[in-house]
Amino acid sequence: MKKTLLAVAIPSLLVANMASAAEIYKSDEGSVDFYGQLRTELKKSEDKEVTLGAGSSRAGVAAQYTIAEGVDVFGKVEFGLQGKGDYVMKNRLHIAGVATDFGKFSFGRQWVVSDDVWGADYSYFFGGTGLRHATLSGARHDSLIKYNYEGESFWVAANYGLDQDDSNQELAELYAGTSVAGFNLHVGGGQNRDKTFEVTLADKSKTKHDLQNTYFEGTVEYTFGAALIGFTYYNATLDEKDTSDKIKENAYSLGATYGWADNATAYTGFEYVTQEAEDSTVADGKGKNFYLGSDYHFNSWARVYAEYSYADGDTLGFTNKASDSFVGIASTDGESRYAIGARVYW
Repeated sequence: MKKTLLAVAIPSLLVANMASAAEIYKSDEGSVDFYGQLRTELKKSEDKEVTLGAGSSRAGVAAQYTIAEGVDVFGKVEFGLQGKGDYVMKNRLHIAGVATDFGKFSFGRQWVVSDDVWGADYSYFFGGTGLRHATLSGARHDSLIKYNYEGESFWVAANYGLDQDDSNQELAELYAGTSVAGFNLHVGGGQNRDKTFEVTLADKSKTKHDLQNTYFEGTVEYTFGAALIGFTYYNATLDEKDTSDKIKENAYSLGATYGWADNATAYTGFEYVTQEAEDSTVADGKGKNFYLGSDYHFNSWARVYAEYSYADGDTLGFTNKASDSFVGIASTDGESRYAIGARVYW
């Protein structure tokens, strides 16, 4: 769940927002922190049995050292903690970088900028259908060069993903934003291309395609008292380079949060996505998604949350950052979904 965009988009350092982290080492030169969170999620969909899983539990180590006045070096490695199976740990992030007065540079396996800045989705489980940046990338790149700059009244963020002889996707993005008089605003876009994107067909066979996703986005949030309301518009074109096939998308996300107690926030949102096929065998489609939920924080290191969603129509795929779940082509027919979850941080 993301309550504000600016704070997420431009953290001062990678170790920011780790209030519950366990300090391994600290000196005048720097520090090393061990952090993580354990998640448990109980979900129920209309046509499925109740499932109980670990969600996207993770743990990591983050380090930061000062090497000169105004120059810090940092690093971060993070692993996903599987709730079942033989492979207990899976690499999520592997980052090294330098922070200066002129901005922060980070290199390695990390989330793309469009996923950092996010949009008007405040859900834990079922939101994100209107955020169209992750259709091909899944919101992460293994060989990403990222730049963040935060000025007094604005911020800029950009990244470039190395394709490494087509073993990775081509990716480039640029975003900028500002915050004034209770408003958070940002605009930006990007393009990524996967020359060997694997698609699973209805008969379970797999084919590879040269696909390119081009996307542009604008978001505005307004905070007043204990309430926040946000709106995001996304325009995206999914282009199959081997043919003339294209799918044009327009997506609208409207969401809101309200702090009904000092340690609890209710949230809701509605997302609407239209898809228009151009010289393609893919049918036009429309997807609607509504969610409603609330969380309750016992303290800084433990919380619970519950959410309801109603979805109808078709989507090409999306990533919910809160649960790190990448969802491919989906079709729902008035489906109600329910979920409850809990997190413990350190």
